[in-house]
Amino acid sequence: MSDNISSLSLLHGSSEPTLKSYTIGQLLNQQAAHFPTKEAVIFPTEGARYTYQELNLRVQTVSRALIAHGVKAGDRIGVFCGNCVGYVEVFLAATRIGAITVLLNNAYSTTECLNVLRITGCSLLFTATHIGQRDLTSCLRVLKASLDGDKLPALKQIILLKTDGDISKQFQSFESFLGQSSTIPDSTLREIEQKVQPDQTCTFQFTSGTTGAPKIAMLTHRNVISNAHSIGHRLLLSEKDVVCCPYPLFHISGLVIGLLSSLTYGAAIVYPSPTFDPSAVLHEVVREKCTGLHGVPTIFIALLERHRQLKTSPIHVRTGLIGGAPIPAALLKEMHKAFGFEDLTVAYGMTETSPISFMSRSAEQPNDVVVVHTDILPHTFAKIIDSTGSIVPRGIRGELCIAGSGVQKGYYQNPEKTCEALKTDPSGVVWMHTGDEAVMDTHGHCVITGRIKDIIIRGAENIYPAEIEEELNKHRAISQSCVVGVKHETLGEEVAAFLQGTPGQPRPSSAEIIEWLQMSLGAQKAPAWVFWLGDGDVPVVFPITDSGKIKRNEMANLGNRLVGKYREGTKHGGEVNGVSNSVTCT
Repeated sequence: MSDNISSLSLLHGSSEPTLKSYTIGQLLNQQAAHFPTKEAVIFPTEGARYTYQELNLRVQTVSRALIAHGVKAGDRIGVFCGNCVGYVEVFLAATRIGAITVLLNNAYSTTECLNVLRITGCSLLFTATHIGQRDLTSCLRVLKASLDGDKLPALKQIILLKTDGDISKQFQSFESFLGQSSTIPDSTLREIEQKVQPDQTCTFQFTSGTTGAPKIAMLTHRNVISNAHSIGHRLLLSEKDVVCCPYPLFHISGLVIGLLSSLTYGAAIVYPSPTFDPSAVLHEVVREKCTGLHGVPTIFIALLERHRQLKTSPIHVRTGLIGGAPIPAALLKEMHKAFGFEDLTVAYGMTETSPISFMSRSAEQPNDVVVVHTDILPHTFAKIIDSTGSIVPRGIRGELCIAGSGVQKGYYQNPEKTCEALKTDPSGVVWMHTGDEAVMDTHGHCVITGRIKDIIIRGAENIYPAEIEEELNKHRAISQSCVVGVKHETLGEEVAAFLQGTPGQPRPSSAEIIEWLQMSLGAQKAPAWVFWLGDGDVPVVFPITDSGKIKRNEMANLGNRLVGKYREGTKHGGEVNGVSNSVTCT
């Protein structure tokens, strides 16, 4: 690489291992032949344990039932359920025959479910009477009325993967649905699945929507298989591994990082409970002798807290992956100590890239600094650009863009957002504009400095929340933080910090926090407002998405309400309802 190119913020991933080009159905057939008696999926709460051969046969049965009910390639099949073996069966069976799975967020309200089913035109919906502790009875009643009326013209049938209560009698059970599978011969199934191509869309994935309405990313068989293969390769997965996956299956992480990366290498995947339960995760890691454990920071924070409460014996896990949100250096240290990770990786990615672009060994991370992404995945490319689209020199911040085998086809029925996100360069390469700000050092190592939309503009100065959060999270009295911008009449915005205290540690005053921050960041980045979770009108916990990300828009809205209330109530600094005006802004 020439000097002028190597000085630019541009990275090319390796071309090895060879890019995989097959469908999900072909993957399952292949693995059933290679590992027929090896366990593939384990769902302890259901007592379900399938070998690769058993899983493949079961999925073939579900595929034939789908065909018998009129499902064709390109049809949309909705799933709205907690983690269960039926979820895996429906996903693998639908994609096997070229249908597109629409995986609804478990937290969706009834109105959101109706909107998603209407927009995507789902012909079938697989759901349950409960998702964890959440009772779906009222939601099912509305869905039944919509099915019988004309609000969801494409929806033909609702099938219950799990039945419980009187409401179940109004819907077809999963086992009853499978009864028609015998009407479809194996030859018909083989003929249909042979027509499915790697570049066909296999799933609609909803972006997390932490700062707005979610978009629908269209991902192909090639997208998810290639990414799953690269993830498993980096984790050194094999048929000897048993991976514990607390992620929800509706999320790209549960689907690709969990299910598909394990299946690609003949490993077993354990889903401990229908919804996240830290006790269940710890129990299954020990009982199943898991060699892998994945999660986002909020998942691991909860696991560590429960581990301390239960006074569990030390756990030894070979590998795992953490990503999805900023990762405090202190958290990585605690995880290594509690779970004995030999090779924990820190990852960067997004739904639209299927999802992972960078995976780096946590043991190689510098101490007490932001996470550095040192290793780009094979068949992946990264660049950092300025507002004109030009690649910036290394050391200069800009927007991170990703290209390669994992990049989505686009957003479903949203050409405007697709054009904003996907741009083709003069050489014909399609780049996903992530919306993340990043900087690349002289070695090609990448640091994510925050979401571009999250940047706080105080006066004419850009302030980066991730930078402040990284410092705050180093304080022994702070277990987690969220920094947002709140409105200011003359400055435009000023900095507000929400802090979650560390159990057993005395809480410092706001002045002490500010003084401590100023030592490393300077006065200009110190928060004007400090909020402690659980004080006054401040909630006890951060609101998070089901994928574990803090809902920053909610925190910013809360900050503006609290600051407005404070300003109305007093003209002087001090603490009111848990709010501290920590510095004077002029």
